[in-house]
Amino acid sequence: MKKYLPSLVTCLNLMCGVCACILALWGYFYQAYCFILAGAVFDLCDGALARLLEATSAMGKELDSLSDLVTFGMAPALMLFTWYFKINCEGTPNPLAFVPLLLVAFSALRLARFNVSDSGCAPYFNGLPTPACAMIGASVVAYGHCCTLASAPSAILALLGSSWFIPVLAAVLCILLICRIPMFSLKGKPGAKHYILAAGAVILVAVIAAVAPRGIPFAGYLALFTFILFCVYVLLGLVASGK
Repeated sequence: MKKYLPSLVTCLNLMCGVCACILALWGYFYQAYCFILAGAVFDLCDGALARLLEATSAMGKELDSLSDLVTFGMAPALMLFTWYFKINCEGTPNPLAFVPLLLVAFSALRLARFNVSDSGCAPYFNGLPTPACAMIGASVVAYGHCCTLASAPSAILALLGSSWFIPVLAAVLCILLICRIPMFSLKGKPGAKHYILAAGAVILVAVIAAVAPRGIPFAGYLALFTFILFCVYVLLGLVASGK
């Protein structure tokens, strides 16, 4: 029985992704973000559980990638697409609205490459991991949605209302997914960069508490924290690769 437990957790990740996709299409953006966040937790747990129970398998690896494609590829892509469509495509569809959907294809390429070449135990990934990509794309939309509900102006909300920000963000994320820039793994034994990221997280909490708009739901603060944290994660990878 224990050999099926990791796959059960992986399926919970998949179901979180399915729910996030539906909520994104309905326009419930911060709820969709919460499901993606829950999927990320299950994604962290299934591998750890498989190693703990010595229940790793080729089927489990493939199931994990299929689940990740839905939760961290399709769901954030639909969040970005739906937000852009609602803001910029009233009356006349804008072809730029479809750019975020490229994240699905590039996430599939990233996951396929990981399955055949990358090691899940290595200290670095080649390119941006799909969960980190999803956290950036989903959290920025969730934060904008929370600001909209609270009628709280913010610089990020202004960017989300522009006709260029989401297509450019999606294009940059697509490039980061398939590039060969080493991004350090959040799994495994903690290292110096883990501590730097943790210290940065503490600082971010203080900054967000000071400057974030008042009156937005808690998910809004969480989304802003996630967005900035994973942007810092990407910058750490870019800076390290340039040395």
